[in-house]
Amino acid sequence: MPPTPFGWSLVIGVASRMVDNPFIEAFLWAVMADLLTGIVKSFSPRAKHKADSSIGLYGLAKHLLIMLLVITIYPVLDVLGFDTISNSVVLFYIAEYAISILENLEVMGFPIPDFLRIRFKKMAENVGKENDKK
Repeated sequence: MPPTPFGWSLVIGVASRMVDNPFIEAFLWAVMADLLTGIVKSFSPRAKHKADSSIGLYGLAKHLLIMLLVITIYPVLDVLGFDTISNSVVLFYIAEYAISILENLEVMGFPIPDFLRIRFKKMAENVGKENDKK
């Protein structure tokens, strides 16, 4: 059976089904939770950066661009047959937001279990080592 030719109508069809996709739903909830915890954290006495409109606008713009990227790229990759890659991209961003949420909660004084703290510390160190190599 020959592959289905690419068409924007297919992309729009996949985009309309994204509402029922649990990965996309988890991604959007993670973005909202990170925004909320980031705002609350900025009012915390332990926060490095206090509530500031320029920092808040920068963060909001960053979140909106990431959401736009995911919502635009996901259906195109799905139509092209790269649904595994599109799901991986969404899962990557879910993990990034989960880390950010945990960091925000820790700054606010919420207790984070040691096994999570150790794993995230190792991940941050590995990312730092890779950035140093570049």
